Amino acid sequence: MKKILKLLLILLLLSSCNYQIKSDVDTIKDTIESFYNTQYDSYLEMKYKDITPYLDMSKIQNRNKVIALKTLAIRRKYIDEKGYGYVEKRRFPLTFNYKSIDIKNDYAKVILEINLDKQQAYPPFISSGENVFELKKYNNNWKIISHSYSGLKVFEVLIDKKLPELDLKTIQKQVDNEFK
Repeated sequence: MKKILKLLLILLLLSSCNYQIKSDVDTIKDTIESFYNTQYDSYLEMKYKDITPYLDMSKIQNRNKVIALKTLAIRRKYIDEKGYGYVEKRRFPLTFNYKSIDIKNDYAKVILEINLDKQQAYPPFISSGENVFELKKYNNNWKIISHSYSGLKVFEVLIDKKLPELDLKTIQKQVDNEFK
């Protein structure tokens, strides 16, 4: 009887460990996909939407993501208002293909391949192909600590030096100069 109880206890513990890993995988996927969806919403609505819940804001790259998204939203809205050019307002499909999710304690590395419709123009923060994320778990929440992708230099520009935060008038003046 004791052996059966021990066996049941071991099986129960193993299944709960498997559940925790599955739960972490689902939470990590949700974090990454919510991060993309929130950025895309901000892009289409031409108004900054808060992406900080998905990011470890102690990282320079992540602070630059926020600055770049704010700047992009302001630029798009101003270009649209001034009629300087066509501003895309449609959302195009993207497919997330998770190649691997390696979790070690409170750290995860995710290799994600994003497939896009090559005939469409996507926002600069979405890059086709391999995207590598590193995440860390803080108080049961997974936060992105780094993101490596082919469009990084186009959107965030820098990962080791903080971008300047430009005010509305400065951004508008830059746009005016670009379209003269």
